[in-house]
Amino acid sequence: MGCFSMFMVAVAALVLFIGGTWWLLGWMTDRFTEPQPVAIQLEVPNEAQYGAANDKLSAIRAATRDKRSVTVEFTAADMNALIERHPDFSDMRGKFRVAMADSIVTLDMSVPLRDVPLPRIKDRWLNGTTRFGMVYHDGSFNFSLRSLTANGRDLPMNFLDGFSGPFNSSFNERFDKAQRENARTDEFWEDVKTVAVLDDKLVVTTKGEAPGNEL
Repeated sequence: MGCFSMFMVAVAALVLFIGGTWWLLGWMTDRFTEPQPVAIQLEVPNEAQYGAANDKLSAIRAATRDKRSVTVEFTAADMNALIERHPDFSDMRGKFRVAMADSIVTLDMSVPLRDVPLPRIKDRWLNGTTRFGMVYHDGSFNFSLRSLTANGRDLPMNFLDGFSGPFNSSFNERFDKAQRENARTDEFWEDVKTVAVLDDKLVVTTKGEAPGNEL
């Protein structure tokens, strides 16, 4: 689930890396990033809403632990409830808000750029909205960027289309590295078969050796 944070850091790194010159890098930094974060507000979930979302997350974790095959569907409300209250999502709190429709994720975000390995931007923030499709299968993510608005400015689609391949390669390399450095999450993702945004839900299916129930 932490792939959302990695996704936006990868977007920021790609956008700013493509500048190619110091002048253009500085121009893009000023144009598409900001010196301060913005507040991403979420509705505080009630106990029933949070409990339902937490039960779904627990079902996936139990299935990966017990080597069972299950399919669990998360709504945008489930994702936002986990971001707002679950301790494992605390690093996303105040930075992301999720919406899903027509098999597309809309992600409002305010992301610090301290991990982007480029000068001038380590104290900057990427504030904006992105829309994308997402499929995870057999250990790799495939993102299809539909739009990216940063600092109130839209990046042109021909720009996004031209770098979808390099972006996916870069993201998967970062994801693999992160998994190798964290045995707990690596074990979890090894038992996840697919993750996809379908209609208005994030659908997660585990591998397992025996069928389980759908949630």
